[in-house]
Amino acid sequence: MTMDRREFLIKSAAFGCATALGQGLLWGNKIYAGGHGLHPARWQEKLPDGEVRCVLCPLNEVLKPGQMGACRVRENQQGRLVVTNHGKPAAMHLDPVEKNPLYHYTPGVQCLALATAGCNLACPACQNWEISQRKTSQVRTYDLTPEKAVFYAERNNCGAVSYTFSEPVVFAEYMLDTARLARKRGMKNHVVTGGFVNPDPLREICSDVDSMVVSIKGLDDSEYGRAGAFDTIKEVLKIIADSDCWLEIAVLVVPTRNDDISQLSTICRWIADNLGPNVPVHFSRFYPSFRLRNLPQTPVASLERARRTALDCGIKYA
Repeated sequence: MTMDRREFLIKSAAFGCATALGQGLLWGNKIYAGGHGLHPARWQEKLPDGEVRCVLCPLNEVLKPGQMGACRVRENQQGRLVVTNHGKPAAMHLDPVEKNPLYHYTPGVQCLALATAGCNLACPACQNWEISQRKTSQVRTYDLTPEKAVFYAERNNCGAVSYTFSEPVVFAEYMLDTARLARKRGMKNHVVTGGFVNPDPLREICSDVDSMVVSIKGLDDSEYGRAGAFDTIKEVLKIIADSDCWLEIAVLVVPTRNDDISQLSTICRWIADNLGPNVPVHFSRFYPSFRLRNLPQTPVASLERARRTALDCGIKYA
């Protein structure tokens, strides 16, 4: 029996594999259970009184001991920032690379697609909210270390590992640990992201992966649920375009929200002027979900109109 991506994600969130505790993670004389997915956060600053600042994304949250970040997966435990989702994907699937969507880099390759719980955005049109808007403890997870992930990718003849579905930025430690192992085994690494990340972590990610697909939700920050999101994402796109990482862009076309010609033209002209006309742009169909269940599916005619708009703005691959 086959199922589409949305059905797979829903079933993964509800019925994924329950796992036993794994080997503990030792910090000084404190043991943190690896079976819970706990792992030191890579991007953090220690502050007085046990507080810690997460510097992974533009939220730059200062967290008190016991407090969890807005992403739902980064937590201050006894003055150290940890991630709760390392080695704990909530979704694992075999996908063709084109499904990312990534059409112009390693076409025809099969990917092991991974995602954990959590996201640092709160897009009202989120298509994968069942895992992106959840804590690790709120979804069933697979016990999949980076080593196991690469092993399964090889066993299934995958040419790449894809970090996708929710938000790879919030599981960046897991992503990079897996990507570095996969690269040693001759596999590519593809990232599908909302692009809400600080410059230094982004540059480190770009150095360890091969391609990134950045999703543009619209011109208004309300489409991301975060103040300043669109300006951040524009800078992120420029950094990726200037790196050795392959870049493609995905635009979720949502009826009444971002489907008018004026907004689409503005997005496409910015891409052509700032990133170049050769960056591929994908327009995808919205399915009624999360906070916008009152809206209809995107008409196919709207996608066709969006593609024509992109071509008219000088984008060569839409």
